[in-house]
Amino acid sequence: MPQRNPTTIPPTTPSAAVTLGLTPGQSLWLCLPPGSALHTTQGEVSLRFAPRDCELALHTLPQMRLGAGEHLPEGWNTKAAWVQVGNALHCRSEILVIEAPPRPGLWHQVRHLLRSAFAGRDKTAKNRAFGKVPAMR
Repeated sequence: MPQRNPTTIPPTTPSAAVTLGLTPGQSLWLCLPPGSALHTTQGEVSLRFAPRDCELALHTLPQMRLGAGEHLPEGWNTKAAWVQVGNALHCRSEILVIEAPPRPGLWHQVRHLLRSAFAGRDKTAKNRAFGKVPAMR
């Protein structure tokens, strides 16, 4: 069985979790989508954030370290963010990246509205109404 390179991230499905291992001295850049979570499951990692656009200025979050069992605060990234994750110790570290499920797109919302409109149709009604919306003749 071939060994997986810990720095390559396989394609993920919605709300997928990817575990990445870091050897001593290794670092990698991750692009974390909005709403994603980063957990340290083993060892200690240092995080360095890329500058973010805040209207007329660039802002860089301070560097931080996460020990085993720690994670980034809830709701820290409302936009996609680049983060450099590095192994801070002389032993193996491991992180778990959890992507948030994608928000439903416009087509999904329209389809849901149409389904709910037709599901509420009362076939015995005399005025042929769709829920609260009268039918066009």
